[in-house]
Amino acid sequence: LTAIDYLSDPSMDLAIFSLHLGGVSSIAASLNFATTGLNMRQEKRDLHKIPMLPVSLVITALLLIVAMPVLAGALTMLLLDRNFATSFFDPMGGGDPVLFMHLF
Repeated sequence: LTAIDYLSDPSMDLAIFSLHLGGVSSIAASLNFATTGLNMRQEKRDLHKIPMLPVSLVITALLLIVAMPVLAGALTMLLLDRNFATSFFDPMGGGDPVLFMHLF
């Protein structure tokens, strides 16, 4: 599915690009939640004395900040495989199809 031969119209490329945009917006929103949750609390109040909802929002935001760049890298490799004849996932060119399964 990474080759352009199977789906030659630009709809798949636009879908992958829209996933990139969604990832960027998720990272931006996560940075907003994390900085707001960590900086707008009362002084001398650690995370153990804050209600569970803001703490869980901060933890979820930090997890998204860590996980989204990996997905963006995998989507970039997929776009490069489809449009610029690289072979990250194509075994005929020396790529690893198991990498595709592990990343997605």
